[in-house]
Amino acid sequence: MYNLFRWPIRKHSKLVVIAIANTMDLPERMLFNRVSSRLGISRLTFQPYTHEELHEIINSRLESTSSFYPEACMLAARKVAAASGDARRALDVCRHAIEIADSEGSDFVTSSHISKSVTDLYQCTKSKAV
Repeated sequence: MYNLFRWPIRKHSKLVVIAIANTMDLPERMLFNRVSSRLGISRLTFQPYTHEELHEIINSRLESTSSFYPEACMLAARKVAAASGDARRALDVCRHAIEIADSEGSDFVTSSHISKSVTDLYQCTKSKAV
C-alpha cells in the first residue's frame, strides 16, 4: 500500500491514484500514518440526492415494469431522501417492497408496501424487540 501511494510522487510519474469512499475519514482510519502522510488528499464531497433526483433514479430503473404505482415511487424517494439521500438505499427499499407485495400476492407495489419496506429496513433491532 505504501509503495502504491508513493508512486505518484516520484519524478516523471504519470500515475494518479483516485480513491472513492463513503466516509470522509477513511484514509485516516484505514491507512498507516506513513501512507496517509504521502497522500495529497483533495476531498470532493457529494451532496445526498434530493427526493426529485431519487424519484428520477427509481423511475429509470423501473421503466420496464408497470408494477409500481407512481405514488409508491414518490414515497420511496421522499422517505430515503429524508433519511440519507442514498440511491442504493432507495433501490433497496423498492426491492424489498416488491418482495413484500409478492409475498402478499399483489401484482402492484403500493405506498403501504413502501412503508412496510422502510420500517423493515430502517427500524433498529432494539425497537423491534420492544
